[in-house]
Amino acid sequence: PSSRAGASGMRDRLRETLGFLGVVGSLVFVGWEIRQSNVQARAAAYQAIGIATSDYHANMDARLVRLAADAAYPEAIQTWDRDDWLILWRSVMAGLRLAETVLLQSQQGVLPDEAMEQLGYAYFGRGFLTQPAIACIWPELRNAVGTSMREYVEQTPQSARPTCPVPPDSLPTASYRLAPEN
Repeated sequence: PSSRAGASGMRDRLRETLGFLGVVGSLVFVGWEIRQSNVQARAAAYQAIGIATSDYHANMDARLVRLAADAAYPEAIQTWDRDDWLILWRSVMAGLRLAETVLLQSQQGVLPDEAMEQLGYAYFGRGFLTQPAIACIWPELRNAVGTSMREYVEQTPQSARPTCPVPPDSLPTASYRLAPEN
């Protein structure tokens, strides 16, 4: 009888060991599946942002390119009309939304910390607020983005930020900017 009890005890230990190994194997498999899912999510995020960024740049016309180039020169932006400001405002808002998406996905761990740099959006944390035209529209734009994006953009020291060289009544109002195009 004692050899029978010993064999029974060994079988129990063998079953427990096999059960334990089965659980460990299942956990390893689930971990691998989660990792694969994260890799796929990251790749999809990069692809979606890449496509949106390409579309954003592809839709820039000659006027917007000129406005973007003039944005650094106070004397140039003083000649802009309301439609010029409207075009710049909408373009900058679209760019901020793309950058904010990258920043949020980075903060959530979907994209790596260096995604803003890799995808070309680090400018919003460096030279963005040094542009005179941006100095004119940032006070309103800052309220249209989330806290994380606002903090990212406002890394630029106050001493590096110009003041708006254009009288506020020359800038389009919110109702003008949001009005449907004809």
